[in-house]
Amino acid sequence: MLQYLADALKARTDFSAWQVMKAVKRSHQLFLIREETESVRRVDTVKYYVTVHQEREEAGKQVLGESSFVYLEGDDIAPKLDLAALMASRVSNQPWLLPGPDQRYMGAEIKDNSIVANPDKVIEKVKEEILHAVGEFQDVRLSSSELFADYTEYELVNSLGLKVSSADTDMLFDFVLLTGEGHGEVESSGFKTCRFYKDLRIGETLRKYAQYARDSLTAKLPENGKADIVFAEEALDTLFNSFIAHAGGSSAYQGWSRFEKDRPVIDAPEGELLTMFSNPQLPGMMKSGAFDDSGLARKRVEVIRENIFKRRTLDKRYSDYLGQGGSSRIGSTGGEATGAFANVEVEAGAKKMDELLAEGTYLLLRFSTFEPNPVTGNFSGEIRTGYRIEGGKRIPIKGGSVSGVIQDAFRRAWFSSDKVTRPAYRGPAGIKLLGLDLAGE
Repeated sequence: MLQYLADALKARTDFSAWQVMKAVKRSHQLFLIREETESVRRVDTVKYYVTVHQEREEAGKQVLGESSFVYLEGDDIAPKLDLAALMASRVSNQPWLLPGPDQRYMGAEIKDNSIVANPDKVIEKVKEEILHAVGEFQDVRLSSSELFADYTEYELVNSLGLKVSSADTDMLFDFVLLTGEGHGEVESSGFKTCRFYKDLRIGETLRKYAQYARDSLTAKLPENGKADIVFAEEALDTLFNSFIAHAGGSSAYQGWSRFEKDRPVIDAPEGELLTMFSNPQLPGMMKSGAFDDSGLARKRVEVIRENIFKRRTLDKRYSDYLGQGGSSRIGSTGGEATGAFANVEVEAGAKKMDELLAEGTYLLLRFSTFEPNPVTGNFSGEIRTGYRIEGGKRIPIKGGSVSGVIQDAFRRAWFSSDKVTRPAYRGPAGIKLLGLDLAGE
């Protein structure tokens, strides 16, 4: 079928370039209501993601029309290509070239052979671990849970002769725990993704979230005012999103990136200096992989070294765009295409986690939402799970919010020497930012 699509695209004279990505997914799924199996199912899908380019002259300059669609086996390809050609004719982007062949791909281990060979056994084993873990709880019960164990094979070809393939596995565990009774009942919901079964750690995960549920029963609002905050666990997953955005090609091309090569990313820092990488080669992580959606070989990039911006992460589109002129406002020029930002890798600091948790510090783990604005760096997150350090103990808090601006907050930042690995983050287990705004009581 892939060759059939390639032949159909080659026969079209109205496309200057094209790409087809074939994705074959096998998903084994388990759904529990309380501790009873609601359903077990297998879902197999085969999808072809087709992108076409249509380069033409418009008002005296070259422009590129682009359009994409999903093809399923059995569909009539001719009308889909006709519609794609029509849609592409109404798009006028700056031209760029698809990646070509003969690239050097650096792989990462992102496939769990136990999921590939025996997904049913993996699902059953995880179910047993779930039931065993919740069976240990006297005061916390399982409301529901969902488990997915997926295996996907990818094959990509394009009009320049590129042919590349890969395969990965991923597991998703979504659950809700309950504790308390009547109007005092509270829940603790969790969501975990990983590539390997061994990283799911069902017992450890459920025990942790069961404690969050217990702590919610006695949690209080934080105090109003300025506070020193240690971000950990789920909070780390999005803490660096503003840095990622300003380090990318899109922000440079559009002219709003604050980052300039060999210049500080944080003005007048008073704490430890940030060193950050984009790393697609870390085994078992969700943003690891040898190539991106266009078949471009992905590379590890040192983005920031001790607060100095070193290199931009560029997919093929923005590498070409910036090489053709870029944004004169910030002096951006083209560079080697590296792939878009992958996993966040941050170098550790000098102090242990316990040293960061001084008296009066707040440890914040989970938010209802925590998404720093990619352009301004402003953030405000409603607290779901947190603790105030008092007398060497952790006093539960929830509700209220913490807010600030990333580029100001990281002026006084401290990174733990303890490290942690999360789905797309590897680095300090805790990051302490001083003098943030807390709203609570």
